[in-house]
Amino acid sequence: MKNTPSFLRPLLLTAALGSAFAQAAGVTIGGTDSGEQAAGFTALFAGDRFENFRHMERFVPTSVMPPSSNPWRLGAADNSLSYSGDFLGEDTSLEDFIELSDTSALLVIKDGKVIYEQYRHGDSVDSLHTSFSVAKSFTSALLGIALAEGKIDSLDDPIRKYLPQLDSPTFDNVTIKHVLQMSSGVRFDETYTDPESDINRMTTLVPPMTYLEYINTLDREHPPGTYNHYASINTQLLGILLVRVTGESLTEYMNSRLWQPLGMENRGLWTLDGEGQELAMGGLAASARDYAKLGLLYLNDGKRGDQRILPEGWVQASVTPNEPHLMPGENPASSSVSGYQYQWWTPRNWDGDYLARGIWGQNIYVHPGNRVVIVKLAADQKNFDPRYKLAYIDYLQDIAQSLGAD
Repeated sequence: MKNTPSFLRPLLLTAALGSAFAQAAGVTIGGTDSGEQAAGFTALFAGDRFENFRHMERFVPTSVMPPSSNPWRLGAADNSLSYSGDFLGEDTSLEDFIELSDTSALLVIKDGKVIYEQYRHGDSVDSLHTSFSVAKSFTSALLGIALAEGKIDSLDDPIRKYLPQLDSPTFDNVTIKHVLQMSSGVRFDETYTDPESDINRMTTLVPPMTYLEYINTLDREHPPGTYNHYASINTQLLGILLVRVTGESLTEYMNSRLWQPLGMENRGLWTLDGEGQELAMGGLAASARDYAKLGLLYLNDGKRGDQRILPEGWVQASVTPNEPHLMPGENPASSSVSGYQYQWWTPRNWDGDYLARGIWGQNIYVHPGNRVVIVKLAADQKNFDPRYKLAYIDYLQDIAQSLGAD
């Protein structure tokens, strides 16, 4: 990797996927020249990342969810929004924000109308973009549906009730809710820039291990339900749970329960591991407008028009931190200044708003009070810097707050 920037070397083993997936499946390798030969998933970060993030399927095996037979058309953008606000102490226009944050798609919806829509770096209204951890919020929605369908009795059930093979003492007394809230207590280092971190070591172990076998090797760091620590392996466990209780693949279940009912206009892709199971913690690709529909679904309390897609009460329960260790701000019982609940974040200066977010700068941001949904897609290295990552969210929040009632 001598020609690869030092910042990127450890990121070639990143949270969302593993290079071994593509190698094991014999997937056609794509991407642009990076000055050295890249293989499998590693090629996703070589050369033109914007192009690569649009075409995840060139690097990893994927399953496909087809466009909905009943599409939800959001209407043309009127691009009436003009905004400038503070970003790290500088007055920054929306155009400058797009540029400095390596944003390839920015979509702002107010009261159901698209008031701003811009694409850069080759993205378009129809192009897909890999989501990384934004996928976690989709996985959470599916869990709520499975709960309403009676496939899970209660979020307070021990997760081992449904996954008896999860036999490590680390998961003694761990409930589904603990896992959903990133409060399982599992010791898991998700430092992407450290090649020895758990998230990066995981990609060398899975395969040949299955994810469940790998999860059984992890130790406990905190008593369950007492400390919020973001660990993507929790979401992967939720994906395994969903497959087990529904008897369907994540692709099949999401297509019938969410993708088709939500009226997605473009296909969606899920990354598959060596066993053909979806990467629930970060393997989804979709278009900007289709990502926005998840935000609109939550903004509208789980309904598309008169059609209820998520169970009543699920949205409020999902996005409202309700225990001390989940609250935003300086919190000794959390490893983050952002709040958390059911695979959704809250900003550090919480205003009833919430968001899904991914490691390279992907976001679905929702401000219920002002009826605003913002989708931001990017390929931004600076998002790994906590100062920038938090400032980006602050800027989106400021946009939404500026769109309040006159």
